[in-house]
Amino acid sequence: MIIQFIKKQLLLMIRNPQILLILLGMPLILITILGFALGGVMNGEEVRLKAKIAIVEKGDSGEELSLFLKELEASGLPKESKAAIAEAAERLLPSELLRDQVLENQELKKYLSVQEIEPGSLEKVKKDDSYSAIIEIPEGFTEQVLSSIFLDEGKRTELRLYRNEGEELASNLVRDLLTGFQEQYSLGSVMGRSNGANFPISAISQEVKGGISHVEERTPLTSTTYYAVGMSVMFVLYIASNMGSFAYREKEDHVFDRMVLADVSIWKYFIAILLTTIILALLQLGILFGICALFYGVTWPDLTSFLIVTLALCLAVGSIGALLTSLNYRAHSEAFSNIFSTVIITVFAFIGGSFGGMFSSDFIQEIGSLTPNGAGMQAYFKIFQGYPLSSITTELWSLAIFSVIALVIAAVLFPKKGGGAI
Repeated sequence: MIIQFIKKQLLLMIRNPQILLILLGMPLILITILGFALGGVMNGEEVRLKAKIAIVEKGDSGEELSLFLKELEASGLPKESKAAIAEAAERLLPSELLRDQVLENQELKKYLSVQEIEPGSLEKVKKDDSYSAIIEIPEGFTEQVLSSIFLDEGKRTELRLYRNEGEELASNLVRDLLTGFQEQYSLGSVMGRSNGANFPISAISQEVKGGISHVEERTPLTSTTYYAVGMSVMFVLYIASNMGSFAYREKEDHVFDRMVLADVSIWKYFIAILLTTIILALLQLGILFGICALFYGVTWPDLTSFLIVTLALCLAVGSIGALLTSLNYRAHSEAFSNIFSTVIITVFAFIGGSFGGMFSSDFIQEIGSLTPNGAGMQAYFKIFQGYPLSSITTELWSLAIFSVIALVIAAVLFPKKGGGAI
Protein backbone atom coordinates (compact mmCIF):
# COMPACT_ATOMS: atom_id res chain seq x y z
CA MET A 1 0.00 0.00 0.00
CA ILE A 2 2.80 2.44 0.86
CA ILE A 3 4.41 1.78 -2.52
CA GLN A 4 1.16 2.60 -4.29
CA PHE A 5 0.86 5.87 -2.39
CA ILE A 6 4.43 6.79 -3.30
CA LYS A 7 3.89 5.91 -6.96
CA LYS A 8 0.73 8.04 -7.11
CA GLN A 9 2.36 11.08 -5.52
CA LEU A 10 5.46 10.80 -7.70
CA LEU A 11 3.29 10.80 -10.80
CA LEU A 12 1.42 13.88 -9.58
CA MET A 13 4.69 15.77 -9.22
CA ILE A 14 6.29 14.56 -12.45
CA ARG A 15 3.21 15.41 -14.53
CA ASN A 16 3.33 19.05 -13.41
CA PRO A 17 5.73 20.85 -15.81
CA GLN A 18 5.44 24.21 -14.04
CA ILE A 19 6.74 22.78 -10.78
CA LEU A 20 9.53 20.91 -12.58
CA LEU A 21 10.61 24.16 -14.22
CA ILE A 22 10.84 25.89 -10.83
CA LEU A 23 12.61 23.00 -9.12
CA LEU A 24 15.14 22.32 -11.89
CA GLY A 25 15.19 25.23 -14.32
CA MET A 26 15.40 28.12 -11.86
CA PRO A 27 18.36 26.85 -9.81
CA LEU A 28 20.35 26.05 -12.97
CA ILE A 29 19.70 29.55 -14.34
CA LEU A 30 20.76 31.16 -11.05
CA ILE A 31 23.86 28.96 -10.78
CA THR A 32 24.91 30.05 -14.28
CA ILE A 33 24.24 33.76 -13.74
CA LEU A 34 25.68 34.09 -10.23
CA GLY A 35 28.58 31.73 -10.85
CA PHE A 36 29.88 33.64 -13.85
CA ALA A 37 28.95 37.13 -12.60
CA LEU A 38 30.85 36.74 -9.32
CA GLY A 39 33.55 34.45 -10.60
CA GLY A 40 36.31 37.04 -10.49
CA VAL A 41 35.68 38.03 -6.89
CA MET A 42 35.46 34.55 -5.43
CA ASN A 43 38.29 33.10 -7.51
CA GLY A 44 40.73 35.64 -6.12
CA GLU A 45 41.09 37.81 -9.20
CA GLU A 46 42.16 41.42 -8.61
CA VAL A 47 39.24 43.76 -8.04
CA ARG A 48 39.46 46.86 -10.20
CA LEU A 49 39.03 49.78 -7.83
CA LYS A 50 39.96 53.44 -8.10
CA ALA A 51 38.91 55.82 -5.36
CA LYS A 52 39.02 59.52 -6.19
CA ILE A 53 39.65 61.46 -2.98
CA ALA A 54 39.53 65.19 -2.30
CA ILE A 55 41.42 66.71 0.66
CA VAL A 56 40.30 70.03 2.07
CA GLU A 57 42.61 71.53 4.69
CA LYS A 58 41.06 74.64 6.24
CA GLY A 59 44.11 75.50 8.32
CA ASP A 60 47.86 75.65 7.75
CA SER A 61 49.85 72.88 9.40
CA GLY A 62 53.04 75.01 9.39
CA GLU A 63 51.41 77.91 11.18
CA GLU A 64 49.69 75.58 13.62
CA LEU A 65 53.01 73.92 14.38
CA SER A 66 54.43 77.36 15.21
CA LEU A 67 51.52 78.00 17.57
CA PHE A 68 52.17 74.68 19.29
CA LEU A 69 55.88 75.46 19.68
CA LYS A 70 55.00 78.79 21.34
CA GLU A 71 52.72 76.92 23.77
CA LEU A 72 55.51 74.43 24.39
CA GLU A 73 58.00 77.23 25.12
CA ALA A 74 55.58 78.81 27.59
CA SER A 75 55.09 75.52 29.43
CA GLY A 76 57.01 74.61 32.57
CA LEU A 77 58.78 71.58 31.08
CA PRO A 78 62.56 71.20 31.32
CA LYS A 79 64.66 72.44 28.38
CA GLU A 80 65.71 68.90 27.40
CA SER A 81 62.07 67.76 27.21
CA LYS A 82 61.08 70.84 25.22
CA ALA A 83 63.81 70.17 22.68
CA ALA A 84 62.84 66.51 22.34
CA ILE A 85 59.14 67.33 22.00
CA ALA A 86 59.80 70.08 19.44
CA GLU A 87 61.86 67.68 17.33
CA ALA A 88 59.18 64.97 17.55
CA ALA A 89 56.34 67.41 16.80
CA GLU A 90 57.98 68.49 13.54
CA ARG A 91 57.99 64.85 12.43
CA LEU A 92 54.51 64.21 13.78
CA LEU A 93 52.24 66.55 11.85
CA PRO A 94 49.07 64.42 11.44
CA SER A 95 47.89 65.92 8.16
CA GLU A 96 51.35 65.50 6.60
CA LEU A 97 51.66 61.91 7.81
CA LEU A 98 48.20 61.12 6.48
CA ARG A 99 49.19 62.38 3.03
CA ASP A 100 52.73 61.00 2.86
CA GLN A 101 52.44 57.68 4.65
CA VAL A 102 48.88 56.66 3.70
CA LEU A 103 47.21 58.46 0.81
CA GLU A 104 50.41 58.93 -1.20
CA ASN A 105 51.76 55.49 -0.37
CA GLN A 106 53.28 53.86 -3.46
CA GLU A 107 51.38 50.62 -2.90
CA LEU A 108 48.07 52.48 -2.73
CA LYS A 109 48.52 54.74 -5.73
CA LYS A 110 46.92 52.20 -8.06
CA TYR A 111 43.79 52.35 -5.91
CA LEU A 112 43.70 56.02 -4.88
CA SER A 113 43.66 59.30 -6.75
CA VAL A 114 44.19 62.21 -4.33
CA GLN A 115 43.48 65.85 -5.11
CA GLU A 116 43.97 68.94 -2.95
CA ILE A 117 41.09 71.44 -3.18
CA GLU A 118 40.57 74.88 -1.75
CA PRO A 119 38.24 75.27 1.26
CA GLY A 120 35.99 77.54 -0.75
CA SER A 121 35.33 74.74 -3.25
CA LEU A 122 34.10 72.27 -0.65
CA GLU A 123 30.38 72.71 -1.30
CA LYS A 124 30.93 72.42 -5.04
CA VAL A 125 32.98 69.24 -4.67
CA LYS A 126 30.30 67.69 -2.42
CA LYS A 127 27.93 67.81 -5.41
CA ASP A 128 30.47 66.17 -7.72
CA ASP A 129 29.67 62.45 -7.92
CA SER A 130 33.06 61.67 -9.44
CA TYR A 131 34.63 61.83 -5.96
CA SER A 132 34.44 58.68 -3.84
CA ALA A 133 35.20 60.53 -0.60
CA ILE A 134 36.16 63.95 0.74
CA ILE A 135 38.48 64.37 3.72
CA GLU A 136 38.08 67.67 5.53
CA ILE A 137 40.86 68.74 7.91
CA PRO A 138 39.38 71.45 10.17
CA GLU A 139 41.21 74.60 11.17
CA GLY A 140 43.42 74.13 14.22
CA PHE A 141 43.54 70.36 13.78
CA THR A 142 47.33 70.02 13.88
CA GLU A 143 47.83 72.36 16.83
CA GLN A 144 45.11 70.69 18.90
CA VAL A 145 46.37 67.17 18.18
CA LEU A 146 49.95 68.04 19.16
CA SER A 147 48.80 69.86 22.30
CA SER A 148 46.70 66.89 23.28
CA ILE A 149 49.57 64.43 22.80
CA PHE A 150 52.45 66.32 24.40
CA LEU A 151 50.90 68.89 26.73
CA ASP A 152 47.67 67.16 27.76
CA GLU A 153 45.88 70.23 26.50
CA GLY A 154 43.78 71.09 23.48
CA LYS A 155 40.18 70.41 22.66
CA ARG A 156 38.94 67.22 21.07
CA THR A 157 39.13 67.48 17.31
CA GLU A 158 38.56 65.10 14.45
CA LEU A 159 38.76 64.73 10.69
CA ARG A 160 35.53 64.84 8.72
CA LEU A 161 34.87 62.22 6.05
CA TYR A 162 32.18 62.70 3.41
CA ARG A 163 31.40 59.47 1.60
CA ASN A 164 29.80 58.98 -1.81
CA GLU A 165 27.02 56.45 -1.20
CA GLY A 166 27.01 55.60 -4.89
CA GLU A 167 30.58 54.21 -4.60
CA GLU A 168 30.27 52.12 -1.49
CA LEU A 169 33.31 49.91 -2.04
CA ALA A 170 35.68 52.80 -2.75
CA SER A 171 34.37 55.00 0.07
CA ASN A 172 34.59 52.08 2.50
CA LEU A 173 38.24 51.67 1.51
CA VAL A 174 38.93 55.31 2.41
CA ARG A 175 37.07 54.97 5.70
CA ASP A 176 39.04 51.86 6.63
CA LEU A 177 42.34 53.59 5.76
CA LEU A 178 41.47 56.54 8.01
CA THR A 179 40.43 54.20 10.81
CA GLY A 180 43.71 52.32 10.53
CA PHE A 181 45.68 55.58 10.44
CA GLN A 182 43.91 56.82 13.57
CA GLU A 183 44.61 53.60 15.46
CA GLN A 184 48.29 53.56 14.47
CA TYR A 185 48.72 57.26 15.22
CA SER A 186 47.09 56.92 18.66
CA LEU A 187 49.21 53.88 19.46
CA GLY A 188 52.35 55.66 18.34
CA SER A 189 51.55 58.76 20.38
CA VAL A 190 51.15 56.68 23.53
CA MET A 191 54.45 54.95 22.82
CA GLY A 192 56.08 58.30 22.15
CA ARG A 193 54.95 59.84 25.40
CA SER A 194 56.12 56.83 27.40
CA ASN A 195 59.53 56.88 25.70
CA GLY A 196 60.49 60.52 26.09
CA ALA A 197 58.69 61.72 22.96
CA ASN A 198 60.63 59.29 20.76
CA PHE A 199 57.70 58.74 18.38
CA PRO A 200 58.10 55.76 16.03
CA ILE A 201 57.20 57.27 12.66
CA SER A 202 57.52 53.87 11.02
CA ALA A 203 54.42 52.75 12.93
CA ILE A 204 52.30 54.98 10.70
CA SER A 205 53.61 53.51 7.47
CA GLN A 206 50.80 51.78 5.66
CA GLU A 207 52.52 49.19 3.53
CA VAL A 208 50.02 47.24 1.48
CA LYS A 209 51.28 43.78 0.90
CA GLY A 210 48.55 41.32 0.13
CA GLY A 211 48.01 37.92 -1.27
CA ILE A 212 45.76 34.89 -1.02
CA SER A 213 47.07 31.90 0.85
CA HIS A 214 45.45 28.79 2.20
CA VAL A 215 46.25 27.58 5.70
CA GLU A 216 45.62 24.02 4.63
CA GLU A 217 46.13 22.45 1.26
CA ARG A 218 42.43 22.37 0.46
CA THR A 219 40.68 22.88 -2.84
CA PRO A 220 39.47 26.50 -2.93
CA LEU A 221 35.77 27.13 -3.53
CA THR A 222 34.97 28.64 -6.90
CA SER A 223 31.92 30.82 -7.44
CA THR A 224 30.30 28.11 -9.56
CA THR A 225 30.78 25.52 -6.83
CA TYR A 226 29.46 27.89 -4.18
CA TYR A 227 26.26 28.68 -6.03
CA ALA A 228 25.80 25.14 -7.32
CA VAL A 229 25.56 24.06 -3.69
CA GLY A 230 23.77 27.20 -2.47
CA MET A 231 20.99 27.10 -5.06
CA SER A 232 20.57 23.32 -4.80
CA VAL A 233 20.10 23.28 -1.02
CA MET A 234 17.73 26.24 -1.31
CA PHE A 235 15.47 24.90 -4.06
CA VAL A 236 15.30 21.42 -2.56
CA LEU A 237 13.21 23.00 0.22
CA TYR A 238 10.49 23.76 -2.35
CA ILE A 239 9.93 20.01 -2.65
CA ALA A 240 8.56 20.06 0.91
CA SER A 241 6.15 22.94 0.31
CA ASN A 242 4.86 21.38 -2.91
CA MET A 243 4.41 18.05 -1.19
CA GLY A 244 2.40 19.68 1.57
CA SER A 245 0.17 21.37 -1.02
CA PHE A 246 -0.40 18.15 -2.97
CA ALA A 247 -1.31 16.28 0.19
CA TYR A 248 -3.81 18.98 1.20
CA ARG A 249 -5.46 18.86 -2.25
CA GLU A 250 -5.96 15.13 -1.73
CA LYS A 251 -7.74 15.98 1.50
CA GLU A 252 -9.91 18.50 -0.39
CA ASP A 253 -10.74 15.74 -2.90
CA HIS A 254 -11.73 13.51 0.08
CA VAL A 255 -8.99 11.00 -0.72
CA PHE A 256 -7.90 11.02 2.91
CA ASP A 257 -11.48 10.56 4.16
CA ARG A 258 -11.98 7.60 1.83
CA MET A 259 -8.81 5.98 3.20
CA VAL A 260 -10.12 6.39 6.75
CA LEU A 261 -13.48 4.87 5.77
CA ALA A 262 -11.69 2.00 4.03
CA ASP A 263 -9.83 1.33 7.28
CA VAL A 264 -6.45 2.06 5.67
CA SER A 265 -3.83 2.96 8.24
CA ILE A 266 -3.24 6.71 8.21
CA TRP A 267 0.35 6.06 9.25
CA LYS A 268 0.97 4.34 5.91
CA TYR A 269 -0.16 7.52 4.21
CA PHE A 270 2.02 9.62 6.55
CA ILE A 271 5.07 7.44 5.85
CA ALA A 272 4.32 7.59 2.12
CA ILE A 273 4.38 11.40 2.22
CA LEU A 274 7.69 11.33 4.07
CA LEU A 275 9.29 8.81 1.71
CA THR A 276 7.94 10.50 -1.42
CA THR A 277 9.39 13.84 -0.35
CA ILE A 278 12.74 12.19 0.36
CA ILE A 279 12.77 10.44 -3.03
CA LEU A 280 11.86 13.64 -4.89
CA ALA A 281 14.55 15.57 -3.01
CA LEU A 282 17.10 12.89 -3.94
CA LEU A 283 16.06 13.05 -7.59
CA GLN A 284 16.24 16.83 -7.65
CA LEU A 285 19.68 17.03 -6.02
CA GLY A 286 20.93 14.17 -8.19
CA ILE A 287 19.86 15.95 -11.38
CA LEU A 288 21.19 19.37 -10.30
CA PHE A 289 24.56 18.10 -9.10
CA GLY A 290 24.81 15.79 -12.11
CA ILE A 291 24.32 18.70 -14.55
CA CYS A 292 26.78 20.84 -12.57
CA ALA A 293 29.37 18.06 -12.71
CA LEU A 294 28.82 17.59 -16.44
CA PHE A 295 28.84 21.23 -17.55
CA TYR A 296 30.58 23.16 -14.75
CA GLY A 297 33.07 20.60 -13.43
CA VAL A 298 31.68 20.56 -9.88
CA THR A 299 32.76 17.09 -8.76
CA TRP A 300 33.12 15.48 -5.34
CA PRO A 301 36.32 13.79 -4.19
CA ASP A 302 34.51 11.54 -1.69
CA LEU A 303 31.26 10.17 -3.10
CA THR A 304 30.45 8.22 0.07
CA SER A 305 30.51 11.35 2.23
CA PHE A 306 28.58 13.22 -0.47
CA LEU A 307 25.82 10.59 -0.46
CA ILE A 308 25.61 10.58 3.35
CA VAL A 309 25.16 14.36 3.46
CA THR A 310 22.62 14.22 0.64
CA LEU A 311 20.58 11.55 2.44
CA ALA A 312 20.67 13.54 5.69
CA LEU A 313 19.55 16.69 3.90
CA CYS A 314 16.76 14.84 2.05
CA LEU A 315 15.55 13.35 5.35
CA ALA A 316 15.30 16.88 6.74
CA VAL A 317 13.35 17.99 3.66
CA GLY A 318 11.08 14.96 4.01
CA SER A 319 10.37 15.81 7.64
CA ILE A 320 9.46 19.36 6.62
CA GLY A 321 7.09 17.98 3.98
CA ALA A 322 5.39 15.77 6.59
CA LEU A 323 5.16 18.69 9.02
CA LEU A 324 3.63 21.01 6.41
CA THR A 325 1.11 18.32 5.53
CA SER A 326 0.02 18.01 9.17
CA LEU A 327 -0.19 21.78 9.58
CA ASN A 328 -2.20 22.20 6.37
CA TYR A 329 -4.61 19.46 7.46
CA ARG A 330 -5.07 21.17 10.81
CA ALA A 331 -5.54 24.63 9.27
CA HIS A 332 -7.89 23.32 6.55
CA SER A 333 -5.89 25.30 3.95
CA GLU A 334 -2.57 25.47 2.11
CA ALA A 335 -1.55 28.50 4.18
CA PHE A 336 1.45 26.86 5.83
CA SER A 337 2.86 25.59 2.54
CA ASN A 338 2.42 29.02 0.98
CA ILE A 339 4.09 30.80 3.91
CA PHE A 340 6.96 28.33 3.85
CA SER A 341 7.57 28.72 0.10
CA THR A 342 7.27 32.51 0.00
CA VAL A 343 8.76 33.64 3.31
CA ILE A 344 10.55 30.95 5.29
CA ILE A 345 12.62 29.55 2.41
CA THR A 346 13.80 33.06 1.54
CA VAL A 347 14.82 33.68 5.16
CA PHE A 348 16.56 30.30 5.34
CA ALA A 349 18.40 31.06 2.08
CA PHE A 350 19.80 34.37 3.32
CA ILE A 351 20.81 33.34 6.83
CA GLY A 352 21.99 29.93 5.60
CA GLY A 353 24.29 31.56 3.05
CA SER A 354 22.77 30.44 -0.25
CA PHE A 355 23.27 33.92 -1.72
CA GLY A 356 26.68 34.43 -0.12
CA GLY A 357 27.77 34.85 3.47
CA MET A 358 30.15 37.74 3.01
CA PHE A 359 27.67 40.32 4.34
CA SER A 360 26.43 38.22 7.24
CA SER A 361 27.53 38.71 10.83
CA ASP A 362 29.01 35.83 12.83
CA PHE A 363 25.78 35.57 14.81
CA ILE A 364 23.65 35.21 11.67
CA GLN A 365 26.04 32.59 10.31
CA GLU A 366 25.78 30.62 13.55
CA ILE A 367 21.97 30.71 13.30
CA GLY A 368 22.14 29.82 9.62
CA SER A 369 24.15 26.69 10.36
CA LEU A 370 21.14 25.36 12.27
CA THR A 371 18.88 25.50 9.20
CA PRO A 372 18.76 22.45 6.90
CA ASN A 373 20.17 24.36 3.92
CA GLY A 374 22.86 26.05 6.04
CA ALA A 375 24.05 22.80 7.60
CA GLY A 376 23.90 21.07 4.22
CA MET A 377 25.96 23.83 2.58
CA GLN A 378 28.69 23.71 5.19
CA ALA A 379 28.91 19.94 4.96
CA TYR A 380 29.03 19.97 1.14
CA PHE A 381 31.77 22.62 1.14
CA LYS A 382 33.92 20.60 3.52
CA ILE A 383 33.53 17.50 1.38
CA PHE A 384 34.38 19.43 -1.78
CA GLN A 385 37.53 20.76 -0.12
CA GLY A 386 38.64 17.25 0.81
CA TYR A 387 37.82 17.13 4.52
CA PRO A 388 37.13 13.66 5.98
CA LEU A 389 33.68 12.48 7.02
CA SER A 390 34.60 12.98 10.69
CA SER A 391 34.82 16.76 10.13
CA ILE A 392 31.13 17.08 9.25
CA THR A 393 29.62 15.28 12.24
CA THR A 394 28.32 18.59 13.63
CA GLU A 395 26.39 19.33 10.43
CA LEU A 396 25.05 15.76 10.24
CA TRP A 397 23.87 15.93 13.85
CA SER A 398 22.21 19.26 13.14
CA LEU A 399 20.29 17.76 10.21
CA ALA A 400 19.37 14.64 12.19
CA ILE A 401 18.09 16.58 15.23
CA PHE A 402 16.10 18.92 12.99
CA SER A 403 14.52 15.93 11.21
CA VAL A 404 13.57 14.17 14.44
CA ILE A 405 11.98 17.29 15.95
CA ALA A 406 10.02 18.05 12.78
CA LEU A 407 8.84 14.44 12.44
CA VAL A 408 7.71 14.22 16.06
CA ILE A 409 5.69 17.42 15.73
CA ALA A 410 4.26 16.25 12.41
CA ALA A 411 3.19 12.90 13.88
CA VAL A 412 1.55 14.55 16.90
CA LEU A 413 -0.39 17.00 14.71
CA PHE A 414 -1.34 14.56 11.96
CA PRO A 415 -5.13 13.91 12.10
CA LYS A 416 -6.19 10.48 13.30
CA LYS A 417 -9.63 10.70 11.73
CA GLY A 418 -11.19 12.13 8.58
CA GLY A 419 -12.02 15.81 8.30
CA GLY A 420 -8.87 16.92 10.16
CA ALA A 421 -10.17 16.07 13.65
CA ILE A 422 -7.99 14.42 16.27
